[in-house]
Amino acid sequence: MRPLFAIGLGVVATALVLEVVLQCLPVVSGLRMADSSSAVPFNRYLPGQPYVYSHGWALANARRGVTNAQGYNNSADFQEGAAVLVLGDSFVESLMLDYADTVQGKLDQALGGKVYAAAGSGNGLADGLEMLRYYQPRLHPRTVLLFVDAGNLNELLAPAQRGHSNFVVDGQAVSVAHTPYAESKVKRLVAHSALARYVYYNLKLSDWLLSKLQSSKPAAAAAAPAGAREAALEFYLTQLRQAGGAATRVIFLVDGERNLLYEPGHAKPQWHGDNRAFFLERARRHGYAVADMQPVFAQHWALRRERMDFLPMDGHWNKVAHALAAQQVLPLLAADAPPPPGAAGN
Repeated sequence: MRPLFAIGLGVVATALVLEVVLQCLPVVSGLRMADSSSAVPFNRYLPGQPYVYSHGWALANARRGVTNAQGYNNSADFQEGAAVLVLGDSFVESLMLDYADTVQGKLDQALGGKVYAAAGSGNGLADGLEMLRYYQPRLHPRTVLLFVDAGNLNELLAPAQRGHSNFVVDGQAVSVAHTPYAESKVKRLVAHSALARYVYYNLKLSDWLLSKLQSSKPAAAAAAPAGAREAALEFYLTQLRQAGGAATRVIFLVDGERNLLYEPGHAKPQWHGDNRAFFLERARRHGYAVADMQPVFAQHWALRRERMDFLPMDGHWNKVAHALAAQQVLPLLAADAPPPPGAAGN
């Protein structure tokens, strides 16, 4: 018993020392999410929330920030009459970048303000649709810029995580279902521990364990019904136009295959099958403007050999990619800009 007691005491003492040390370091603070419901069916954080971000065991790229009044990162507080509302996932949220280095920051500077971003980790196409439905009548944005990456199409028909929405396909009938989120008191309590946050967010131990468990089991995922992808995307593109109305233009910002640029012939594609080409074709068929980043990234890599992300550690866009994206989007916004005062009479 004494050896076991001594070992247990040593473990506790080590944990306490690590806790004290990590409390002084830029361990990811985590961001508390606001509860979601059918009335507000999308993912967002608590407003005015300070946070700390860092990456990996070495706490790389450490930075601090505060969420805006609506609970989003890297955006000014929303006001009615938005010039551009950027919707997306963690690529737009960009915890790893300063505001000035994000696509919304660059657009805001170029347009002189009124560019806002509503984005959250794990958001899919159904989430973006719900956010547009919610914010369009409140902000009346002239343009909505919707970011689309590989995960949005790869997981198009997947069940939603808590706080998110998903498409439900029943034959040719498609609808959107929301999975509500309510904060766990246990999670809130545990989040006070820097050691717990370090293990969960920086080391991502839970993600590693889950990947090992999944890889040890035979794949049992049922194939999507024939035509489900087409039905879901058709519903999405049609509903976007209805949600935006005549006064709001929707532009898509579509990620490229960056992995294949860096390691041709060796890297695995991020987009599954023909998902990327399929989305681009359908979006253009519906008349949406598209900023396709694949040729832009390919040209930049060929000329500069400069990465557009934080790979191999983190696949999110870096400031190079955000700057390139803003360059592609600005001409599309200019084409949609209202004429200057007095132009009609010239």
